[in-house]
Amino acid sequence: MSTCTVSAMYIVKNEEEFLPFSIKSIYNVVDEIVVVDGHSSDRTVEIAKGFGKTRTVLYCDSPDYSVNRNMALEAATGDWLVPMDADMVFYRDIDEVVPRLIRNPYVDVYYCWFYHLMREPHLMQNRSDRDPLYRREFFLVRRRPGLRWVGAVHERLEGTGPNVADSGLHFAHYGYVKPQREVFKRWVKYAMLEGKGENAYEGISPDSILDDRPVRPFTRGHPEVIADYIRQRMGLA
Repeated sequence: MSTCTVSAMYIVKNEEEFLPFSIKSIYNVVDEIVVVDGHSSDRTVEIAKGFGKTRTVLYCDSPDYSVNRNMALEAATGDWLVPMDADMVFYRDIDEVVPRLIRNPYVDVYYCWFYHLMREPHLMQNRSDRDPLYRREFFLVRRRPGLRWVGAVHERLEGTGPNVADSGLHFAHYGYVKPQREVFKRWVKYAMLEGKGENAYEGISPDSILDDRPVRPFTRGHPEVIADYIRQRMGLA
């Protein structure tokens, strides 16, 4: 029996802070990394190219996330596909679990769970390890004809097989521990793509947009590949 291959597919723009940790966290379980970059002005592309399994780097100006996802999808060659964002960092158990998952002939899609960190690396919004609000539906997807991303924002994958299972895996999501002004810019972009207009957040301070978000202590601990960096970032090293 031939060995199944796995492609990680990133869409990125100015993600130099967390991208190296994200790639390191999935590196052992993928055979290739495909990156679609939105013309980053920082070291994002340099970092991505520094990993030996990064075989394709494409550039796309489209604000439509599904356009970028589909570019990555078309370039990927793996039997299994892992759609990634640069602020997703998995725990070490992925190294043991994924090789087992891709050998199962009866599953088409695996979902996973994530800790939605908020404002600071020691705070999260989750109520539990498997909070249904923080489930990533398309973590690991079996390639098949007709796969296609749709939706300009909060995009979804259509054309997958019918058999879905829980991978049991978790990642930590670091996108909302960035400065709130960066999050504000992202939300304005989302609002435009959703047709809400550029004034959707008028009157809201870019530096306090997350202040009213309910949070709880993040007690799980950070993924191994990023733990030291987070301690340094918080001045605890």
